[in-house]
Amino acid sequence: MKKRIAELLLFCMCMLCIPGLVPAAFADSETTQGTIDCVMMIPVDDVVELGLSSYLERNIARAEEAQADVIILVLDTPGGRVDAAQDIKQILYGTDIPTIAFVKDQAISAGAYIAMCCDEIIMAPGSTIGDAEMLINGVRADEKYLGPWREEFAAIAEDKGRDPEIAKAFVDRDIAIEGVIEAGKLLTLTPQRAVELGMADGVVKDEAALLESIGAKDARIVHGEMNGAEKITRFVTNPNIAPVLLAGGLLLLVLEFAAPGIGMFAIGGIILLALYFGGHMIAGMASWFALLLFVVGIILCFIEILIPGFGIFAIGGLGCIVGSIFLTTPDLATAVKYLAIVLLIMAVCAPIIFKLFSKSKLFDRLLVRERLTTEDGYVAGRKEQADYIGANGIAATTLRPSGTVELNDGTRIDVVTRGEFIEKGELVQVIQKEGTWLVVEKRRTQE
Repeated sequence: MKKRIAELLLFCMCMLCIPGLVPAAFADSETTQGTIDCVMMIPVDDVVELGLSSYLERNIARAEEAQADVIILVLDTPGGRVDAAQDIKQILYGTDIPTIAFVKDQAISAGAYIAMCCDEIIMAPGSTIGDAEMLINGVRADEKYLGPWREEFAAIAEDKGRDPEIAKAFVDRDIAIEGVIEAGKLLTLTPQRAVELGMADGVVKDEAALLESIGAKDARIVHGEMNGAEKITRFVTNPNIAPVLLAGGLLLLVLEFAAPGIGMFAIGGIILLALYFGGHMIAGMASWFALLLFVVGIILCFIEILIPGFGIFAIGGLGCIVGSIFLTTPDLATAVKYLAIVLLIMAVCAPIIFKLFSKSKLFDRLLVRERLTTEDGYVAGRKEQADYIGANGIAATTLRPSGTVELNDGTRIDVVTRGEFIEKGELVQVIQKEGTWLVVEKRRTQE
């Protein structure tokens, strides 16, 4: 009889302890129920890019200043850049404050990696985690890149007390785990399944329920904030936006040079390029050298247009521009992707814009045009340029090195020199044709 009473008392004590163990399962040993006074809650949504790492670093520093007891990352992201996720890992590992990843909707790809880096993973009903295969230009990466990414998932899982083989199945579709996933499919888990497999620590309805479950219902909440610079940086470093900014800036500069006016196209192009390079520099993806290389490339291309140099300046300029793009991207594949998008946009948009603007009255107002009519002695000069070779005339404008020449028969043509400056009124002779330009030199003797 005494033995039965003792067993009954032990059973009752166990039942009384269970409610206290459930919330504790969601919290680190240092943040048990009733000991949390301050919580830092940081939203992590949209695409993972390098601007996100500076945002998290600043807000985790705020959490440390506020002496927060726990940091909660509210995740809703389809993934993004691997290098950005790896930077975020170092930030999360660098703080002594316990971290909880609350998967509000989805933690896919790089989002799953960020969740795995946290001490605890709590999921909301209907959310998902996983599908972290590395893609390069939409194609599965080869083993050179996939292997280290897979093993990094496994190492993080081991460090956080999770199953490394299941973590690998997030990344590699060739991994088969009996009762979990078959070969040929990537693993993505629902909340209940993630808890069953030990990849998540619990399921709660929302942030309020999460706070209550960890004993932080009455705690002071500090919300993560994104400042203006971080918003701009996240926008311009988005892999879907960055190449469009680059292409738009180049396209506007080409328009400005092809149809010189009051500088509106140049200003617009400079603004877009400043956003591209400035955002990448703030995010730590580019240096001043990349910007300088790009500017040198633009200057060399303009020199080629002004002073025909048999393509030397053009080749050097294009090389500098391509090099600057490589210096703002994390790998060769991304650089090639950016270049392909830039070339595609330029090839498609440039002819359309020129055609539309050439018929626009607004475009006429924006340009500073000088009407050159046949009554003033001007001719097109493009149809039979070779006929002018050997002709003599006088510099109608200062040639520095391009300008206008009036031939002895009264015809006015656009010309360039070989680089020398010829003052207005000097005697000149057309010596050859280079591309679409007529080349002149100073004539030493009069006829």
